[in-house]
Amino acid sequence: MKKMIVFTLIIVCLFSMTACGQAKEERKDIEDIIVNRTFVYEKEGFGGEFTIQINDDGTFGYYEGLLSSYIGMGSWIVDNDILVLSDDGGMGYPLVNRFEVKDGDLVFLSEDSSNFMYVHVADGEHFVSMPDQESGNSDMVEK
Repeated sequence: MKKMIVFTLIIVCLFSMTACGQAKEERKDIEDIIVNRTFVYEKEGFGGEFTIQINDDGTFGYYEGLLSSYIGMGSWIVDNDILVLSDDGGMGYPLVNRFEVKDGDLVFLSEDSSNFMYVHVADGEHFVSMPDQESGNSDMVEK
């Protein structure tokens, strides 16, 4: 009986370690897809293209369009396969926005997101990937 309990515990531990390894691998896969890329909103921004740029140092920047005087900046993390952008800018309060990474695009998740200053992004709307930073340029790309 004791051998059976010990064997069961060993099997449970092995499955637990495998699941943790898969979560880290999935997070790394998401990071490989998003890092050093600019994503463009599928609709019109505030007087031009609305872009989000994800940098490899854990920072991001966004620009809602030519009529916007605000350039958002902050840090990003991947939490449970969700990209979380935290804008620590000069708003007086943090803006937090969440995205699912799907087929190389960012898909906006309105639940628990603050949304943006000038452009209201609806749940499920896409930001399409544009690989423009492969040269190593980490400055905000203006279109």
